[in-house]
Amino acid sequence: MTEYKTITYDVHGEFITQLIREKFYSGERSYEKTIDLLLGCMEGTDTPKEQLIRYAQDILLGRAALKGSTAADTYHLEIFEPGEEHIPASMNIWKEAEERRKVEKKLERMIERWNVVMEHISEETKREIRKELGEETIEDKQQDALKSFMKRMLDKEEHTTEDYGWLEPNGAFHVVEWGDHQEWANNYLKENLTSEEQFAAMVEINASGMAKSSTDIIGAADYLVRRGWVLLHNPSQGIAIPTRDLTRKYTKAQKEFLYDYYMQRKCTREANAIWEG
Repeated sequence: MTEYKTITYDVHGEFITQLIREKFYSGERSYEKTIDLLLGCMEGTDTPKEQLIRYAQDILLGRAALKGSTAADTYHLEIFEPGEEHIPASMNIWKEAEERRKVEKKLERMIERWNVVMEHISEETKREIRKELGEETIEDKQQDALKSFMKRMLDKEEHTTEDYGWLEPNGAFHVVEWGDHQEWANNYLKENLTSEEQFAAMVEINASGMAKSSTDIIGAADYLVRRGWVLLHNPSQGIAIPTRDLTRKYTKAQKEFLYDYYMQRKCTREANAIWEG
């Protein structure tokens, strides 16, 4: 004999009221969605929609509340008399407006101080600030490229490695003249891959929809990058910028090489970024 079980649901008005207020005043739920939800909790009556919307607003303002239990058939809307309203201070819309104004005044004061500071710092420092904030202008990038180029050209110190080249996952560095990285990669594949491997590489390189690691990394160069190689190159002929497959992390050997590479060139920020990345 089949046994049937009865499932009953019970909704408590106090819980609904508290939850909806918290979601609204915390900003998790918009005004429109909150009102729609409250209207759904007051269905089943002949009350006009306009009046239900007013009740919903009163619930948010603490002038009314849903109470009782649906299972006990005591679920109802209770309207408070003047002076009976009850709502936590954190949900007091009148107090919130006052607090917002205080925050606005503090923000205005902070902006005033910021503008004064910006008037007394160098353009180079301003560019560094915009760079950290991700708000670089085209001019900032041009100046950064020029600065990098001048730094490299004026560097008279001897380094253990040349400026540009390819870095293998095992830390082996191959010196490449500026602008020759694609040709070098092509030659490397020809010299180190079998005919079958070269054919497979060309199929992969020419496959449609293939993601590129960078706009100037194509063909054989892209093939190496996706296998963990790092290209040290700079289109503006400044200090090299490492280009790698962003889905891969630097190997320990690559980190050690790149850290020393940048420290020798007094690029401490770049060195630390590599080590921490």
